[in-house]
Amino acid sequence: MRVLVRTAVALAVVTAVVTFIGPGSSSAQIPDKFENLELLPKDISKRELTGVMRNFSHALGVRCTECHLSKKEGSDRLEDLDFASDEKPEKKAARQMMRMVGSINEQIGKMGFKNPTRVGCMTCHHGVKHPETLSAVLMRAMENGGVDAGIERYRTLREQYYGRAAYDFSEEALVEIAADVADSKKDFGGALRLLELNLEFYPKHADTYVTMGRVQLASGDRAAAVASYEKALEINPNHRWAKQQLEQAKSGK
Repeated sequence: MRVLVRTAVALAVVTAVVTFIGPGSSSAQIPDKFENLELLPKDISKRELTGVMRNFSHALGVRCTECHLSKKEGSDRLEDLDFASDEKPEKKAARQMMRMVGSINEQIGKMGFKNPTRVGCMTCHHGVKHPETLSAVLMRAMENGGVDAGIERYRTLREQYYGRAAYDFSEEALVEIAADVADSKKDFGGALRLLELNLEFYPKHADTYVTMGRVQLASGDRAAAVASYEKALEINPNHRWAKQQLEQAKSGK
């Protein structure tokens, strides 16, 4: 485990932003003597430790007070933090996650890959404290507040995280969620609103119109389904599924 942790430390230091740990930075406020280091090497340098902590903070989008107890209520200054304290459950959870990452990398190392990629906090978190799929987040929002809440949540997440790999904002993401809403919840109206939302960002996405046609057909609106399939073929004349569905919709089968 010590070797794994040492390697993790080295990787963290390499990926940490240099300006965070350079001269004159807040690392000067971190104690020179470290206590209660269960997983990190006891002889870790101040520079290395600062790099590790900065890496954690960046990967999860949190501040030091997420895991470390403040001796002054409401203060997030480094000099006010009790770094040795284990009182906060988040610190214990962080240790468990470090053990998990070490175990995963150990298993990867045994697979015999040449220059294997190692996992770290950023692998799953991408700047989000609790990593979840976009589907899970939106489904929960819709269960609590209906499709309006889901749409609002999507817009908020997209504005905050688009381009940062935290959530899947690709052309297909909302299409799959809408299909799930239609199939599992039988909420055809909600599914159509999600598909319309997707068209705001991807107006030339043929599959959105194909799925829209399927939902409209399931809701009994054959005319709207035909129009959606025709729109999909207007965008992509070679879309075989759209052609097939259009023929069936027109024939009434």
